[in-house]
Amino acid sequence: MTIEQPDTPEVQAPRPQIPRLGAAASGLVALLLVGGLFVIPLLGMLIAPLGSLPVLHFQSGGSPGYRAWGPVVALLAVAALGGFAGFALPLLSAYSLLVILPSVTVDLWIRWQLSEGRWVAITTICGLFGCLAAVVAIAAPQTPMEAVAGWMRAASEDAAELYAAWGLAQGSVELALDAAERAAAWVLPSVPVAYLVLVLFWMRPRLPLLGLPVSAAPFEEYRNDEWLAALFVLAGGGTLLFGGTLRWVAINLLVAVLILYFVQGLAMIRAHLARWFGRGWLVRWGVALLCLQGPMPLLVAALGVADSFHPLRPQVDDDGGTK
Repeated sequence: MTIEQPDTPEVQAPRPQIPRLGAAASGLVALLLVGGLFVIPLLGMLIAPLGSLPVLHFQSGGSPGYRAWGPVVALLAVAALGGFAGFALPLLSAYSLLVILPSVTVDLWIRWQLSEGRWVAITTICGLFGCLAAVVAIAAPQTPMEAVAGWMRAASEDAAELYAAWGLAQGSVELALDAAERAAAWVLPSVPVAYLVLVLFWMRPRLPLLGLPVSAAPFEEYRNDEWLAALFVLAGGGTLLFGGTLRWVAINLLVAVLILYFVQGLAMIRAHLARWFGRGWLVRWGVALLCLQGPMPLLVAALGVADSFHPLRPQVDDDGGTK
């Protein structure tokens, strides 16, 4: 005779706790990681996004983020006033974009119960205007376009000498550099904004793991906020109606909005492909790299705009499937 043992409910193992650093340590570790942008070329772009994690993890314990990043800002400000502005100000700019801005906007996301799309849009637009203000301050008394064109011209001369040493045709190199100079004079501030958007979408699924009370939906479900369409119209109109610095601002605002619509277009494409190919990392990065070729970014952004007004994603039918 055997005695049946009563079923005992399975106890799920608790998630391992990530050690939380103190305020000063969180801010300084974030500074060291962001400093990789200036110390390790190219590879630093992969290291710098990690800088936001110590501060956000510190915030998840209920402490305000400024206790972590405030002393770092004060330290860099003192260094700049003490004659080390050459490295302190660029480092402060990168730290503000990659650490302080996400720290503040994630706190607003939690406090105001924002949608995910609105959090991304607010962070991106604030980052854009921060970059625009920095360029205007550095360029004064010149216009931003004249100053950026001068910076690009100096960089082009150095690049032309390097390409000539490699044996490349000087005429074609000069044409390419001239075209890059004309374009960069108008859209250079949008380059760090594109990097910021990439960092935000790398960060969003990791926020709950840090203990923050936010929920990040699968990327295939991502949608921009409704009011982004109003910014799209205003920025597009500004590029046509204004001139000079105001047109420069409008063009960069339009580029930032199109970057967000490009992300929504990628999400829509992924929603269709996930039905057949799954959600593996190879599919994710393969689609992203293909969509960056040639005219594809504008086409994908147009799909994102269309998806905002009329859903283009697979619809769930009555049987629970997709159609």
